Amino acid sequence: MDAPEPLPSVVFPAPLPEPMLLPPVTTSFVRGKVARLRTDGKAAIPRGAPKRMRSLISQYNRIVGQRYRWGGGHMVLEDKGYDCSGAVGYGLIKVGMLRSTMVSGSFARWAAAGPGRWVTIYANRSHVYTEIAGLRLDTSPYGDGAGASGVRWRPVVGPRSGFKLRHPVGL
Repeated sequence: MDAPEPLPSVVFPAPLPEPMLLPPVTTSFVRGKVARLRTDGKAAIPRGAPKRMRSLISQYNRIVGQRYRWGGGHMVLEDKGYDCSGAVGYGLIKVGMLRSTMVSGSFARWAAAGPGRWVTIYANRSHVYTEIAGLRLDTSPYGDGAGASGVRWRPVVGPRSGFKLRHPVGL
């Protein structure tokens, strides 16, 4: 009689590690090239970032704290809530990098492929978020210990399965 075959081992993915964030600051600007989370939930803008990135972070700070609203930011730019693509589109439109907002899947084909030096857009057909100068602007609480919903600066999570990475040319 043959010995039974061993059962295949099941490997579960490791839980997402808690991202390392520097303690929040109270200032609007910080030294260096990395944005910092402020105590009010907005991003402290890194003085060493290019002017266009400082402007982009400043624009996104205007909508931080807005609630999640499906379709928000698509019919009108200044809305009472934003969905993921409306939020990402908001800052890009305000600084002149995008003419009008797009749906998530369109962001997966927008601009240049791959990660950017300062800003990277992560997009698939159902979600989009952006990482800028060390922080992530997202409507999803993925990887965020607080689990808050709506437009928020959150810890970066980097590449995720199923997302296309895009960036504005030169950034």
